[in-house]
Amino acid sequence: MIIDPPAAQSGTAPTSLPRASAVVRAFGTTPPGGYRHPVLAVAVDLAAEHRLRAPAHRIVGDPHADDPVLAAAARTVRARDAACAVLIDRIDRWAATALPEGRAGVLHTESLGQLVGRLVTVWMRGQLLAEVRTAASDPWVRLAARQLGELARAYDDLVTDLLLGRRHLPVFQTPAGPAGMA
Repeated sequence: MIIDPPAAQSGTAPTSLPRASAVVRAFGTTPPGGYRHPVLAVAVDLAAEHRLRAPAHRIVGDPHADDPVLAAAARTVRARDAACAVLIDRIDRWAATALPEGRAGVLHTESLGQLVGRLVTVWMRGQLLAEVRTAASDPWVRLAARQLGELARAYDDLVTDLLLGRRHLPVFQTPAGPAGMA
């Protein structure tokens, strides 16, 4: 866990955020009783949504899929996307109240929830590639692992910078969830 030094010094309760390794671990495993940290609890649910939409994405990408099957798959993708948006919004709402409000740092271009959403997307792509390409040396599997590693480092850098006041998250997020989707 990363502890917020400015909050600890000011006498307020310190804020903690999980490292990327814990977030990625939450995509694949849940301890008995679940996770207590809100980001990790939502990460479990995001991964579940991605698992549910993966088969529908395969159908949507199949040029030989029948129209009724394709329509049903598209509805599933839309529903899963809406569920993911609600979960991402849940992380963002937590971050807005739990993280220090310092605005001295550089503005980050995406929310914490959006970054966790990208982490799960890249992780899921790697999982799906590993299922169909069994060799760990397969270039596509290696590329997915490299992308996940790079994004995990970016997440950890953001968390460190947020807690040290070097960066801050956008105040006004695009509305998420069913109400915010066009």
